[in-house]
Amino acid sequence: MDYRIEYFESSDGASIAAARGGSGTPLVVVPAMVDKIETMWVTYARAFADHEVIMYDRRGTGLSERGSAPGEPEPYLQDAQAVVDGFRLDEFAVLGTLLGTIEAASVASRNTDRITRLVLRSPIMGLADWAAIPAVRAALAALEHDWEYFTESFSQLVVGWGNPKGTEIAARFRAMTSRDELRALFDAYMGLDLVPMYSRIHAPTLVEHHPGYFFPDTYSRRISSLIGDCRMAVFSGANNEFLTDLSIARAFLADDGSGDESRSFSGFQTILFTDLESSTALTQRLGDEVAQELLGRHNATVRAALDEYSGREVKHTGDGIMASFRSAVAAVHAALQIQRELRDCQIRARVGLNAGEPIAEGDDLFGTAVQLAARITDRAEPGQVVVSNVVRELCAGKQFTFESLGEVSLKGFSEPVVLYEARS
Repeated sequence: MDYRIEYFESSDGASIAAARGGSGTPLVVVPAMVDKIETMWVTYARAFADHEVIMYDRRGTGLSERGSAPGEPEPYLQDAQAVVDGFRLDEFAVLGTLLGTIEAASVASRNTDRITRLVLRSPIMGLADWAAIPAVRAALAALEHDWEYFTESFSQLVVGWGNPKGTEIAARFRAMTSRDELRALFDAYMGLDLVPMYSRIHAPTLVEHHPGYFFPDTYSRRISSLIGDCRMAVFSGANNEFLTDLSIARAFLADDGSGDESRSFSGFQTILFTDLESSTALTQRLGDEVAQELLGRHNATVRAALDEYSGREVKHTGDGIMASFRSAVAAVHAALQIQRELRDCQIRARVGLNAGEPIAEGDDLFGTAVQLAARITDRAEPGQVVVSNVVRELCAGKQFTFESLGEVSLKGFSEPVVLYEARS
């Protein structure tokens, strides 16, 4: 996809370089940090070939004006607005990653009648919260005295420690901007309150959470709760793939709601299954009446846990119950409570959990997220709570213990998955 570069004047007169190419619904891509149009164009053009892609270089970086360090956030936010207005976009989608989610949220909150969809990839509640993370704080401290060390350490944060690609990204950092420019950007955004921005967004929004980028899921969930029409997904790939693996965003932007209205994305959820141990043998051993009484005890125990932790019963499966939760932490709490309550019964149950974005049809849920949760339950031992890696990552820091069960091959899935036993 070819592109042409144009220059637009921001609110304070700074010259902002922007590129435009392709055809379809316009998609404005905000730079993640110091991405340069010439470097990142191929990645975004390939991922969003059915869109008219628009990218720009943040002031102080790439082809945009250098030496303009405003010391406050508004001029940076106006740069994105200048591009939108300069290209005279009537309707458009916006995508921002990492630091770029700040400008993306700003554009969405200021153009509510023009935004079709918004994607926030690994967003933050505020730069001060981000800087409070120990690894980020250490990297930012280096910005004051050692520019080369800062670029190396920050690049390793992005792609993963020990990844040789970090050195390449660090070199790009140094070529695209300067220490003074980047320090001015961080200083300007440090005290910015993003809550009002998120609260004014009404467009359908995707929040793509990446546990590997140090941000707790509470950030993503808090942001999701502030936006009226928002769904959340979890990126499960490696750190060095996040900037180029845009498959989740592409699927969200392509979902225009024109298909079968009875089937739709239900938003990010944690799926829980219970499965009674040898229910047929139990009936034969104890008789129908006693077995039915014990099944009723199981059902009551599960439903009490759902009530306590805000879960929804999706359906009874005959030998167990399928449920969904908006919170992975709540789902694990409920699962552990179920096992504690059933411990003194004559029956035992397997419990399995997975998190993802299932397909909804009526009150039922379908799709890969559900299928994997069911297969995980099949691999659990009676009395166990077994979870996927996504669930484990979403519960980081919540005082659960997760013991690795190693890689397991599951029916219907071509790649083995790592499973964990959850304990309180």
